[in-house]
Amino acid sequence: MQKLLKEISDRLRAFVDQRDDVGLVLVSPAAEAAPLLKILEGLEDASASDLYWSFTDNFTDAVAYANAIVNAFATKHEVVRLAMQKEKMTQWPPIPPQILSEQASPVQKLREVAAFSRELLPVPNGGNNVWIYFPLEIADQAAFSGLMAAVLRHEFPFPWCHHLRFIIRGDPAGEPPLLASSARVQRYQPDLSMDAITRSMEEELADESLPLQERMAPLPIMAGNDFAQARYPEAMEKYELLLRYHAPNNNFAMAAFALNGMGEVYEKQGDLERANESYEAALIPASHGENPAIPVLLNVVLNLGNLCVRQARWEDGEAYFDTAQQLATVARNAPAKIGSLEKRGVCQQQQGKNEEAAKSWHDGAVIAALVEDVDSCRTLLARLEQYYSAAGQTAKAHELQEQVAALCAA
Repeated sequence: MQKLLKEISDRLRAFVDQRDDVGLVLVSPAAEAAPLLKILEGLEDASASDLYWSFTDNFTDAVAYANAIVNAFATKHEVVRLAMQKEKMTQWPPIPPQILSEQASPVQKLREVAAFSRELLPVPNGGNNVWIYFPLEIADQAAFSGLMAAVLRHEFPFPWCHHLRFIIRGDPAGEPPLLASSARVQRYQPDLSMDAITRSMEEELADESLPLQERMAPLPIMAGNDFAQARYPEAMEKYELLLRYHAPNNNFAMAAFALNGMGEVYEKQGDLERANESYEAALIPASHGENPAIPVLLNVVLNLGNLCVRQARWEDGEAYFDTAQQLATVARNAPAKIGSLEKRGVCQQQQGKNEEAAKSWHDGAVIAALVEDVDSCRTLLARLEQYYSAAGQTAKAHELQEQVAALCAA
């Protein structure tokens, strides 16, 4: 995956460094915005001469959007000025009043604030100001495209936008003509689909020129993808490879991860005995040392508990879910805590420990209410209501019926 990310980073860096075009439409669905913004952040960190101004404000209309951009820029600008003053450095110049004026049009505001940013470069004319307009939600794509096209419009031989670069989020369905037909504007649609990511990871795994540690790095993701796509033999092969690599190196967390993954594959294939053996084997490295990897250990214990439920091993299941709810507390994982308490109660109920089961469900319901998990709270209250009805405690059962009804109405 590192290869794929580097290819995207190199493409974006090439746009910033070139001198022919002023704009780049970076086509991206909202789901891929986070990794692309992270790549852009990496470009900023690696540059000593360029300034990056990145904005993810949602676009509703041109006026509100321009005001949001200018206000965000003014806030960042003032923070830097105060820091410079504290360090007794030469301060950035103040923002010209016309940029903050309510009378200025959205196009004027965005042009003038971008032009002003050139005065903030560490070396005058020694780098570029990169403006990133990347709204995570665009209510009116045509209006956004029209605003961006108007901002980027320029004339030779003295274009207003020298030493400026604009990276603008585009709609995967295709940009409206106003922006698509703008002069000196590139278009780039990186492929961050799961297929592309998988191909990139497979290439890295097969690249013998890379250090073995780098080649192994994408294996956990690849194994997880194979498992999710029900490619169980391929997933098993990768988990076994992970185990053979990490176990001799005493990487206990990854060895436990691999054994747990093997157990999940066996379970999906219906081999519950071998699944149980793998989960139990995973417990040893997962719990190794004074500071074990709690998330890995929690996942192993939950798998063991769920397997016990499938096999009607209620006493073992109770013990595993009791351990799981304690680990979930350490991990601050409220959903796992609530789910473990519910299943501990089920295991207790199956053993005839009805009072203990009611306590487990009560404790789970209290936590669910505290974290506002309405669905879990409803389920646990319903279990309690059934318990009290069976025990002949009709008043308590009726009270819980009303609570469940109120939650259902909500």
